[in-house]
Amino acid sequence: MSIEAKIHLSTFEMELIRNKEWILTKQVIIDKVGNLFGGLNENFKEMSRQEEVFLQQFYKNTGGKISKGENYEGLPYVMLDYPAMFSRENIFAIRTMFWWGNFFSITLHLSGDRFKLEGDFDELLTYLKENNFFICVSENEWLHNFGTSNYMSAWECGTKQFEEISKKNFFKISKKMELGKWDEATEFLSKSFVEIIDFIKISFPGGERVLSPGFPKAGSGL
Repeated sequence: MSIEAKIHLSTFEMELIRNKEWILTKQVIIDKVGNLFGGLNENFKEMSRQEEVFLQQFYKNTGGKISKGENYEGLPYVMLDYPAMFSRENIFAIRTMFWWGNFFSITLHLSGDRFKLEGDFDELLTYLKENNFFICVSENEWLHNFGTSNYMSAWECGTKQFEEISKKNFFKISKKMELGKWDEATEFLSKSFVEIIDFIKISFPGGERVLSPGFPKAGSGL
């Protein structure tokens, strides 16, 4: 078989390789997402400063980190981690994500014995339902899609199942918004950030012990 027969471009692909504007426009969009997340990072920091003493202690030494990539399941992405505290044993992070062709999302990611939920499970699940969160049901804590094997709506979860999920080594809740609502992204993500902070408050009534300011900070997986 000849090389020409093996490597063939469709009409659409041929149009793309001759059109440099679309790739330049993509970069402009990614830059705008970076600017959007930079503004959100400042908003999140301000909201955190207004919280209770144990939250102020937890957040005060953590800066936001914005990461960009080209190939999460084949597509570009931008992530903001704030707050973001990682170690080999424990994780406490709020991750905001733009995923090209998919959605904006915001996720609370807890991992390790230090961050096991302590609140009343009925109260916690009711809160998640009232605020339309999704609960991670996957065994892989680094997946970000909202497929049924990764997330379920809080409305579909019973208290017993929720309690079992909370006993795993990690726990994640998330919300998403379609990209077509770009102009609403700041409001949606800021509101969701506050909802996550409120969930933390009712999840860790002993917050001064759990959210210690000296908790180590390191890198993370995607």
